Amino acid sequence: MPITFNVISRKNIQKPNDPPKYYADIVGNGETTLADLAKYASTVSTVSKADILAVLESTFSKIADDVADGKIVYVGEYFTLQAGGSSEGKETGDEVNASSIKSVRTVFRPGKMIKDALKLATFQKKG
Repeated sequence: MPITFNVISRKNIQKPNDPPKYYADIVGNGETTLADLAKYASTVSTVSKADILAVLESTFSKIADDVADGKIVYVGEYFTLQAGGSSEGKETGDEVNASSIKSVRTVFRPGKMIKDALKLATFQKKG
């Protein structure tokens, strides 16, 4: 199934008098839930959907806990997750402390399996 995109126009704010340019904007098309993953896995293995769902739930719970503990979590050749963030600048290193951190985010890095899958992706204009 191809990846769907819309066409959007954007003006260059540094050149407000120039005409807008048009870009492809990739949009989500459907969703896959944890239950969907478990159902699929049960069809290609001898393990029940309930057992697979229990393993996935405990695995993702552990991933969340480890990222919150500051660990880099490597999920095989699929992806890597870790915490990242931004902080307020201070005049000296001694002034930097935990309250200097202003936001925290999850850093996702696709692994070889996801990168290879995206290399084979096809695209289709929505509509």
